[in-house]
Amino acid sequence: SKYKAAGLERIWGWPRDSGIRPCPVYLRHCVLAVSKPGVVPAARDSFLDETFLADRVTTVRQYLDEHPEVMATPPPESLASRYSG
Repeated sequence: SKYKAAGLERIWGWPRDSGIRPCPVYLRHCVLAVSKPGVVPAARDSFLDETFLADRVTTVRQYLDEHPEVMATPPPESLASRYSG
């Protein structure tokens, strides 16, 4: 509501029906980061269950369940050391 009060209908400018999906390499990187030892399980679950795609309906966990290939998507060679967990 505070965003709407400032005249913003959406944060990133993508409408719900845009069809935009997360970059597989970056999403994998984020999931690996919250899955590292020492990360509180509640933090990982929060990321997976409370982060939504641009459609504002699909959670990251739901998206990964529907697109398991995301977690098998290797980063480009130039980013392998940075994006490999």
